[in-house]
Amino acid sequence: MHKSSHDDRGNLVNYYDIMNVPRDADKAAIRSSFCVLIKRYHPDSSGENSLDYRKKAELLIKGYKVLIDDALREEYDRLLFSVQRESPHGFVFLPRKRVKYSISLEGLLKTRLLNKSIRRGERVRKFGQDVEIFITAVEAKKGIIAYVDLPTRVLCPLCTGSDRDCHVCRGVGRIASTTMLQVSLPPPIKDGAKIEFDLLAARPDKLTSFTMKTLRVKVTMIGARGAQ
Repeated sequence: MHKSSHDDRGNLVNYYDIMNVPRDADKAAIRSSFCVLIKRYHPDSSGENSLDYRKKAELLIKGYKVLIDDALREEYDRLLFSVQRESPHGFVFLPRKRVKYSISLEGLLKTRLLNKSIRRGERVRKFGQDVEIFITAVEAKKGIIAYVDLPTRVLCPLCTGSDRDCHVCRGVGRIASTTMLQVSLPPPIKDGAKIEFDLLAARPDKLTSFTMKTLRVKVTMIGARGAQ
């Protein structure tokens, strides 16, 4: 893999995190996320020319070139997954296929906005959680890190909601998007455990806010209840 995929310290850059897409994202999802993010951070569209924004835009462009090319992505994935089987703390990275979303959160991710006729609280009480994760006994002893996609609203970086003719947000003042949240569960993890995460405290940055105030996660042990 080319050195451009590593940061100044020689560490491999996680382009999936940079691009805010899951590791199994198809090309359409990668293009869609890239278009949203590059508008937010590129100086030509954001109106912001700070060093942080320029670096973010550069990473987005590099990440897009790697993930959109089948050969480059295959090589990158092989290298990335070989170094990310476990975190520096010994936590195990959970495969995304073992993160299951409730119907309420799935709908929210698809539409980006809540259905006004049905309150999210009522849906959550019905299903008991937003996300259910399935882990093994070994993972329960080591602790796990899971990535959860959550709907977000991004304050328009160009007009900050003050221009109805803004070409970035189309006058809405915010951009509907999704953000991948890293959820860490330290050991020991008990089967059936229910954990609530405060999303107000986990706000990604000053421009971005989650559309939900809390994330409710339920843990199910694989084998304990026949979960797959």
